[in-house]
Amino acid sequence: MNDKIKNELQISVAGIRGIYPEYLTSEIVFNFGIIFGSFIKANEVFICSDTRISGQSLKDSAITGLLCSGKDVIDIGIAATPEIGYIIEKARREASAGIVITASHNPAEYNGIKFFSEKGTFLNAEEMGRMLDMYYKRAAVVSQEPGLLSFDDYTERYFNCIYNTVNIDAIRKKKFKVVVDVCQGVGALKTEEFLGEMGCEVVLINRDPLGVFSHNPEPLPENLKEISERVVKERADIGFAQDPDCDRLALICENGAIPGEEAVVVLAVRNILEYHKKGNVVVNLSTTMLVEDVAKSLGALVYRAKIGEVNVVEKMKETGAVIGGEGNGGVIFPEAHYGRDSFVGMALILEYLALRDTSISVVINEMPKYFILKEKITVSDKHKAGEILNTLEKTLKEKEQMNTEDGIKIIRADGWIHIRPSGTEPVIRVYAEAKSKDIARQYLSEFISLISS
Repeated sequence: MNDKIKNELQISVAGIRGIYPEYLTSEIVFNFGIIFGSFIKANEVFICSDTRISGQSLKDSAITGLLCSGKDVIDIGIAATPEIGYIIEKARREASAGIVITASHNPAEYNGIKFFSEKGTFLNAEEMGRMLDMYYKRAAVVSQEPGLLSFDDYTERYFNCIYNTVNIDAIRKKKFKVVVDVCQGVGALKTEEFLGEMGCEVVLINRDPLGVFSHNPEPLPENLKEISERVVKERADIGFAQDPDCDRLALICENGAIPGEEAVVVLAVRNILEYHKKGNVVVNLSTTMLVEDVAKSLGALVYRAKIGEVNVVEKMKETGAVIGGEGNGGVIFPEAHYGRDSFVGMALILEYLALRDTSISVVINEMPKYFILKEKITVSDKHKAGEILNTLEKTLKEKEQMNTEDGIKIIRADGWIHIRPSGTEPVIRVYAEAKSKDIARQYLSEFISLISS
């Protein structure tokens, strides 16, 4: 891999992402397939892709590499990223690992690879580092006996696992009408079935054509105007927006209001602590402060982890957390499996509404108000992002209360600002939260100006 391509690929605990085919090529994916097969101890690897146009070609390349390494491969077709995690963790007796060909919320020109260890979670930083070391040293092992390829479908088992973690009878009695923006992703093939089995009347928007996204697929408020209008028009009880590989979720109230991604994890926490069981909560450093308010009111402790699903999962296991996730709409409920999951998020929110027998807007409005704003600053490459953050830390260390565990989080009396390089895009993410929207906007502007200068 030449230095330019290496710099253009986004490599982190979230996997590998890049623009196809300029930087993420079939050859690179084949090589990662054979390296991953050489790296893991499990003899079988599950694989799937999201709906992106390049998905089948890249999946075939990864399969070929895995087979060359001697691993048996089970192809489950087009499927959600969390489904692979569930299969490895819960559905198989023998050890297995996994690969998903997806760029998650990234725009359509991107694709990527997510790697699952035998634990059913993404490779952590140490594991990813060792695998990348093998990749750069070309330390692949080609087996004299190639592996075998087979095909399977786990969707029914996966959904049943989720149904068994909630009060599905309570949900069915409510006969919710739900509008879902599936953004031509995996949800276009799966979500109607999932919600229909829970007794919901389902309206899908942006179903076709698969992989040709109608809007930026990241479920941020600015990308959810269409579904907001449709929820009101349909007189629906709630709206949901999934990203293309279904690990992130945003929600829309029946009146069209868009609480967004952050509210998803907050409501999941409320549900588990109120109706399931008490226990610790884990979220990442960028998740809303509202989680602390909710947890404290219900007698629970909140622990913070570095950004990245696997970092949250490892902290959850360490603290015995009963619920967790990331503020980007990624709910992690161990009773289902240890991974961010939009289907789990939908089930928990619908269960909470059913048990409370109230509307989503009432639930949102009864909670304390926080305003979180999120922006991205494009950078030339990840090295430039690192230089900017190093300079910023030196400038601010004598002036601000800071947490530098993951980027720079500045903590002030009335809010916080978190600045960190993205692991999935060539950008610096800048988040600001406060109880006043004006203060949050002021914080955001202040630090965007500082970074830009």
